Amino acid sequence: MYECSSNVRQDLESIQIQILERIQYLREKGIPLSEDWALDNYYILNSEIQRCILDDHTFSPITLGVVAGVGVALCLTYYIRIWKKRKKLRRG
Repeated sequence: MYECSSNVRQDLESIQIQILERIQYLREKGIPLSEDWALDNYYILNSEIQRCILDDHTFSPITLGVVAGVGVALCLTYYIRIWKKRKKLRRG
């Protein structure tokens, strides 16, 4: 069981790198990913670390609002681009 600490974000980055390295190793050896216990343990640890980040109440609501706003802005940008292309194709 992972215990939340102040360096949880570095731990998350580290475990994700380990997951990618393990997947690459398994593919090179031709071992199915679903049969590897070490990879399963990495995924469990990854989810526990992510849970620590999500349960962190020191995460500012302002930061969350900015992240959500950027996400909405990106979605709207792509929607408008697609809408303009469709409109242009219908005319032409």
